[in-house]
Amino acid sequence: MKEEIKKFTIFALITAMFFIVGSCSKKSKGDLTNIRGLADTVGFSMTKKQIEAVVKRAEKVEGDSLIAEKLLLKDPWIAGICPHDDHVYAGRVYVHLLHNIKAKRVVIFGVGHKAWKWGVRDKIIFDDFDYWRGPYKPVPIMRELRKQIISKLDTSFYLVSNKYQSQEHSIEGIVPFLQYYNRKTEILPIIIPYMNWTRMDSIANALSEIISDIVKNNKWKLGKDIAFIMSTDCVHYGDDGWGGKNYAPFGVGEKGFKAAVDRDYYLCRNFLEGKIDTSKTRKFLYTLVDKDLYTYKITWCGRFSVPFGLDFLYHLSADFNREPFSGKLLRYATSYDLGRLHIKLDKPGITAPRSLRHWVGYCAVGYK
Repeated sequence: MKEEIKKFTIFALITAMFFIVGSCSKKSKGDLTNIRGLADTVGFSMTKKQIEAVVKRAEKVEGDSLIAEKLLLKDPWIAGICPHDDHVYAGRVYVHLLHNIKAKRVVIFGVGHKAWKWGVRDKIIFDDFDYWRGPYKPVPIMRELRKQIISKLDTSFYLVSNKYQSQEHSIEGIVPFLQYYNRKTEILPIIIPYMNWTRMDSIANALSEIISDIVKNNKWKLGKDIAFIMSTDCVHYGDDGWGGKNYAPFGVGEKGFKAAVDRDYYLCRNFLEGKIDTSKTRKFLYTLVDKDLYTYKITWCGRFSVPFGLDFLYHLSADFNREPFSGKLLRYATSYDLGRLHIKLDKPGITAPRSLRHWVGYCAVGYK
């Protein structure tokens, strides 16, 4: 009898151990029910069929310029700037950056379009999801990286909100392309709301120190194992469909269109290309926004996400004792001149019109 009890006890212990190990293993992969919903169910490709139709058509239309780009690029981008507008408008620009993001781990700095409504400023915003939706399968969040960052970052520098992250679309639009090019992609989404340069530099510097330590401890290679993306659309232009606001300082005819495009090119060439420099990045921030932070000077929605990301990259390069990363403008275009990408599907669709009275600029910039 004692022998039977002993055998039963051993069996029970082994069973319990398997259960515990299984539970821990399951937990380490995350909870598939803790998945972020979609903010935009119209403009983005959220099925395998949709993203494949968009990318294949975009790459075909871009043709020789994209082929030449692929031949010239020897190393993957460490970081980049990418649009987040409707895929059938901006898809031809997305592909110029994202085909050469090879790292499976990608930190994405997004826009806080509704930060004024949330009443949030001076803090970067994380979420607490385990997964985001992707066209092929759920996209894992780099939960361990997020956990380490949050444990070390000054609590006044961040907040965690699934609500805010669920209402923001600027990161969501990039994810399908990342997963198309790399099925193993994992992301860390971070929203950048209103903040002045001093605050921005403090948070970006602190974040770069934490991430650089993690990268070094894990022996990851920049560009190969981890990459960084800043989300923005360029100028939002016109006098129609902007909530009653007039965003057409040069007028709405062909001359106004050309003047606004020329200004976007100037911004890209002077602030985004070449070596990242803090004085240049600071000047870029205050070229886009008034010092009250809430008033646009030029209507780029990534007026905080891009300067923050550039400043983060500047400090990251210093943490690795290397020259500042250098940017290259890969593609610039607008919803007006690109028109709608022709795919044989009803979705993705469009969330806004395109005309001389309502159009948006897009840029793709790579850094290494």
